[in-house]
Amino acid sequence: MAISMADIEALVAQFEASDWRRIELIADGVELRLSKDGAVEPVAGPVAVPAAVPGPAVAPAVVASSGQQVTAPSLGTFYRAPKPGEAPFVSVGSRVAAGDPLCLVEVMKLFTTVNAPIGGTVVAIHAVDGDLVEFGQPLLSIDPDG
Repeated sequence: MAISMADIEALVAQFEASDWRRIELIADGVELRLSKDGAVEPVAGPVAVPAAVPGPAVAPAVVASSGQQVTAPSLGTFYRAPKPGEAPFVSVGSRVAAGDPLCLVEVMKLFTTVNAPIGGTVVAIHAVDGDLVEFGQPLLSIDPDG
């Protein structure tokens, strides 16, 4: 029995409602890692996604030659602005301090604010506003102050 998108969404919702800080699930060829700590470790090696999971095709991101990637803390919809019609949190060239809000990731009406892990300049935005992103997918890159 394969893990369905509904199973993943239910697990994410339960995780977000819990007091757990981190969870890892490996089953049926799917690896799912969720964290509420903001610092997400990159996945070592390929991650299999069940063929039955529908979703929009995601164009490959152009990765900036410098900068620290900020990745999605969970599966969900990527939003650059706090509300529809408002200005985005950041754009390429924006200066940010550690802890500044960068974007939102929404899953099942639960919004997670993704904050800057470091201070610096936003050098790339890899995700498209309103698109589905996967856990660990690069969202932005920040060139650290230094």
